[in-house]
Amino acid sequence: MSLLEAWRSAPAALLLAGALPAAVAAQDAPETTPWMEMSLVGVDPGQVDEFLAAQRELAALEQKAGVPWRSVSRTAVFGDTYRFVIVTPLAQFAGLDRPARPDPARVSVERRIRRTVTSRQTFALRTTPDIDNPLPDGRDPALMLVQLVSVVPGRERDYIQVMAEEVLPHFKEANMHHSSGALTLGGDSGYVHFFHLGNFAALDQGSPMARALGPAGALEVTAKLAGVLARTEQWVVRHLPDLSFRQEAEAEGED
Repeated sequence: MSLLEAWRSAPAALLLAGALPAAVAAQDAPETTPWMEMSLVGVDPGQVDEFLAAQRELAALEQKAGVPWRSVSRTAVFGDTYRFVIVTPLAQFAGLDRPARPDPARVSVERRIRRTVTSRQTFALRTTPDIDNPLPDGRDPALMLVQLVSVVPGRERDYIQVMAEEVLPHFKEANMHHSSGALTLGGDSGYVHFFHLGNFAALDQGSPMARALGPAGALEVTAKLAGVLARTEQWVVRHLPDLSFRQEAEAEGED
């Protein structure tokens, strides 16, 4: 189903999702472009417990190593329920040129993780702070509907202009927090959107844009994306706090 069809048919499929860590989405350094790394990981159903245990250990190692934050979530109810979304900061690409000194503990954990994984696709995301309405500091997402949007090459500016000027403002007015990222490396060009949901019942309310403009007005806006979208995929995920962390939140908790 395309994004246009989703907006026309089922309220539960209307651009509703979760948010990336607020501390990262709020970054806006004019001299640098902030990046994130997002991995979509498929896990062998018989190895889920081992995957979760190893990821828990990896999170502890990364937190000890000073990684600023890590967000892990798992598909909930709809879609591939053995798919996980892992998002971490990517400070700079130059760091990928420097071979890391092997950490025996990390090597062992990563080896265990590889044995449980059936698929993995990793993207470099460029953050879009100018159009985001992130969660307040210290607040983690509960449910997220991740929307992966592929855009026709050369139409990226058209897509983000419609989203920024005619779609997302209605979500902000409805106090629905959201963050986005531009899919830059690792797959088709496009965007990933995250809109925060407190629970599944929020899906019954439908899109803030449709509530604000009415069916005819919403259709008029979405019609502008005809010929711009190549493909869209969306699924609900649940945040896994025991596999995630945020150094800022930990520091605030110590005060």
